[in-house]
Amino acid sequence: METKTTKRVGQLRLSPMASAVATAILGMSLPAHTQQAPSPATAQPSVAKPSTAAPSAPPPKPVSSTAQPASSASSSDQPQLERIVVSANRRIEKLEDVPQSISVVGKEEIERNNIREFEDLTMLAPALTISTGTQVGTNSINMRGIGSVSNNLGIEGDVAVIVDDLPFAQPQQAFKDLHDIERVEVLKGPQSTLFGKSAIAGAVVVTTAPIGAGPMRGKVSTYFTSDREYRVATTASGRLSDTVGIRVAISKTDFRGLLHNLTNDSYTNGSGGTNFSGKIEWSLPNDLNVSFAGFYSDSKSTGNTSVLTYIDPREGSLIRNNPNLTNTIIFRGITPSLQNKDVRLDDESSLTQKDWGGALRINYLFPSGSPLANHNLTSITGFNGNDANDKRDNDGHDAVIALYTPLTNAAGVTGTAASGINQTAKINGTSYIKTITQELRLVSPDAGNFRYLAGLWYSNTALDRYYLRGIFGIKPTNYTNYETTSDIRNVAFYANSTWEFTPRHTLTLGGRLNQETNQYSFTTISALASTAPANTPYTPYYAYTAPKNEARAFTGKAAYAYKIDADSMVYASYATGRKGVAFDMTSGANNRNVFAFMPLAAETARSSEVGWKANLLENRATVNVAVFHTNFKDYQASSTQTFSDGSSASVLFGIGGVQTRGGEIDIRAQATKNLTFSTSFAYTRARVTDWRYGACFGGRTDCGTNPPNPANPTAAYVNGANFVMPNAPRHNATLGVEYTDRLGSLRAAYFLQARTRSDVQGNINQDPVQRRPGVTVVDAGFSLASSNNKYKAAFGIKNLFDTQYSSGGQGGVVGTLFAPTGAASSANIVQQGWKPARDAFRYYSVRFDVSF
Repeated sequence: METKTTKRVGQLRLSPMASAVATAILGMSLPAHTQQAPSPATAQPSVAKPSTAAPSAPPPKPVSSTAQPASSASSSDQPQLERIVVSANRRIEKLEDVPQSISVVGKEEIERNNIREFEDLTMLAPALTISTGTQVGTNSINMRGIGSVSNNLGIEGDVAVIVDDLPFAQPQQAFKDLHDIERVEVLKGPQSTLFGKSAIAGAVVVTTAPIGAGPMRGKVSTYFTSDREYRVATTASGRLSDTVGIRVAISKTDFRGLLHNLTNDSYTNGSGGTNFSGKIEWSLPNDLNVSFAGFYSDSKSTGNTSVLTYIDPREGSLIRNNPNLTNTIIFRGITPSLQNKDVRLDDESSLTQKDWGGALRINYLFPSGSPLANHNLTSITGFNGNDANDKRDNDGHDAVIALYTPLTNAAGVTGTAASGINQTAKINGTSYIKTITQELRLVSPDAGNFRYLAGLWYSNTALDRYYLRGIFGIKPTNYTNYETTSDIRNVAFYANSTWEFTPRHTLTLGGRLNQETNQYSFTTISALASTAPANTPYTPYYAYTAPKNEARAFTGKAAYAYKIDADSMVYASYATGRKGVAFDMTSGANNRNVFAFMPLAAETARSSEVGWKANLLENRATVNVAVFHTNFKDYQASSTQTFSDGSSASVLFGIGGVQTRGGEIDIRAQATKNLTFSTSFAYTRARVTDWRYGACFGGRTDCGTNPPNPANPTAAYVNGANFVMPNAPRHNATLGVEYTDRLGSLRAAYFLQARTRSDVQGNINQDPVQRRPGVTVVDAGFSLASSNNKYKAAFGIKNLFDTQYSSGGQGGVVGTLFAPTGAASSANIVQQGWKPARDAFRYYSVRFDVSF
């Protein structure tokens, strides 16, 4: 009979595998008898403190939603990490007890790295990336390389964002300040069972800070950078009485931008906003708890402008070789290079949002002796409104093209004389989103071998979109003016259970039955595509209302876990996901042929994952390893199609198959009393598996039309199987190190944060010009705090080695295409640009915190 050996560390029994990994992680740690329990200042800052009332789970009893320290793994004096808790199963659990891959960014890590916006989270969570569009409102959130590749508001995102149990209806709502945050959970892989249909690739669950346990206390924080960013925030939280607690948080942020607009001496590619949130909680008799949380934000982002990095040195001119529009005039004062920060724009490119909402939470704890003793019944009633305006300088320069362009009348006839219209070509779109949600959730007690929850969900989201692009009568500006609406109602029943059928074996099962109803309308006010044949008249007013669409679908998940010991497990899981049908809310729907292709079929996913999770050496180290494989069917996208009447337009379509597979590892360790580190690594291969008529970029030589694409017989195509998904780095990793010490009566902390990724493809059509090279960025800093932590000052350097890199727009042409003087318009002058990342140029920061 085989003999199984174990190794003891304190009172903890480790298997040989766990022992080997723990030894490798902490090979340089001090002997046990020299270790001391860390003070609050020296505890690992990169993990989240448990909160007994995280929005994703009801409190165990109706009392204050105060963050409580987790119990230690043992009573020894060794330094320890704080326990990481998550709400992935809609109840508060230790990270190592949940059989799925999760990354957690805690409050201390957010503060230390000065995380302000949602996009900043990608610096700490390698599985999470952001794809930037031509406007901030078209940015997409990607998980494991999968996210929406369309700028169509009618296509939902693949990654859900949930803040205190309220889901965002559109990804654009996430691109603003992260305000008063306690922790962020990055849930990888399909999460449709517990978080709804927009979580087909994953979910980002944001938990805001809880109400304090004691008397009212406050904090004021200020932050300034050498490149003109500032932040001011204040919070007040505590108990007004034994039964009432409140929390109020206010912040103001502003970053003028990286790029200097020479036209009007302003700045772009910046962001800022004003944020307010408040919470109040009542603990009532008879085990009843009532709370209300409200929020309001007014934000503006001037991002996604590309800057010129290269232009063919030959003299060139714009449309019709007009001598008034040479590149030396258009880009006067600009020196193209990777160091260039100058642009010329006559219109602002920005996304402004007003976002408001709130949630009423009522929790009832069933008394002992009742049939549902110690169960929590929670009702959450939520509402959210978002008014957004997205603008863009549509030609990327400050020349007034309309002045030199002949008029095209409503019948499509173009004159010969210049119009003389002194009007700029721009995009101006507005959207109004209103969401109402209602959830009723029953959660069993945490104790026992069988735990479960069941819930009912209702939501209704109404979206109105108004869009104006270009100048009527100036055909090259691609004029369009339309209005479109969408109304989506969801009703669902979901359940999840965990059964420890033996002390070491656990089975988790979950399911969701969802009923979705969609209503859609599109109204063309007027439109004329710049590519339309000569003498094509403007599209007249036309209103279309689609038949009501109803669909019912089931998604589920299953996981088996084997407990190696009390704090480690291996697991295998399987999950399905689904994203609802889609309707076209872009200018493509001005062509009535498009309506025959709607609604676009739902996108589905099937995912398998195996992993190992361990809390080692009496809570001095944690290791989380996962290997995953996910297949997506009918991946929602859009492409140009030609119709039988000879016209063409962008049409929604589903790519037959997309796949992502790879592995991830997260390690956190308290190596010594003073030294902690954390590292995360993601290996991802996200690619297309089935795309018979793949898209071609300009100049691709292996594209053809034989046999013709039935949907677009004249268009060239290439088999898109094995195309790499955009913005999906194969390797992505982070490393954080912190060392704490005493300087007299002060507590000092020194940190180093590094991140690196491999090169990424910028477009699903595999255009090599849009490929972005890999990059490594290092940040450093230190902080000083008083012994009672009342005062704290922190100093940082972002991008220590001043490594220039872009977050998008790589290879993108800036402005309207030039042609060499005297040449046909098809012989274009080559221009290239990029969108520099927020920290593409080194800067310095200082932060001051005062608690009272």
